[in-house]
Amino acid sequence: MTSAKATQHIDDAHSRTTTWSFADGAETGDHVHAFDYVVIPVTGGTFRVVERAGTTHDMDQEAGTPYVGTKGTAHNVINISGSPAVFVEVELKASAPPAP
Repeated sequence: MTSAKATQHIDDAHSRTTTWSFADGAETGDHVHAFDYVVIPVTGGTFRVVERAGTTHDMDQEAGTPYVGTKGTAHNVINISGSPAVFVEVELKASAPPAP
């Protein structure tokens, strides 16, 4: 297994921001999301998502088009694009303070 490279930029009380860089065929490894999250594709690409229960589906990411995920999601994400792919993941740890 070739692992995707995770570069963490922010990790504070409110959020964790990580850039995920994938060579073709690289994967995150099986993991469970502890928080709701937003994914912002940088390059776009096609990923195979393997759920913990064994269900598999392919997902096309479009560069610049974000999507959300939920706490408790358990999966492995594999780049099957045929080329490198990058996305930014923002995990939402806590609500932002109320506006003044």
